[in-house]
Amino acid sequence: MNLADLDEKYMKVEPARGGGYEPLPDGKYMCRLERAEVRKNKGNDGKHLFLVLVVDEGAMKGRKVYHNRVIADNEKALAWLKKDLLAIGYNDYVSKLETLVGKCVGTRVRVTLKTVTSPSNGKKSQAVYLDPVRGR
Repeated sequence: MNLADLDEKYMKVEPARGGGYEPLPDGKYMCRLERAEVRKNKGNDGKHLFLVLVVDEGAMKGRKVYHNRVIADNEKALAWLKKDLLAIGYNDYVSKLETLVGKCVGTRVRVTLKTVTSPSNGKKSQAVYLDPVRGR
């Protein structure tokens, strides 16, 4: 395609409107794990757990929650990783995570979203907390 062929249409078209992605409001949601994988960090110097959870019920049904958890060699990071993994039904060694975590897809998870303010820079972000659902 020659981009010059688009010039006339481009100059006439109005810019798209819309706010883009709007995060879910803070609260508790029953979700189902749609995707789980281990990914390389942007800097290619480490890995993180990447989860996609879909709200299963209520007014927000069908909306998605994206969650990343750093995989690092320190006790605090490993404790949070373990909490998330147990919530999605993973209870094997972390060394097997890349090959086995996909088997957790379909698991029901209770997700709590809470807006928090960073003490270091004052920026707000939404924290994601996962808890297992009994009788999955």
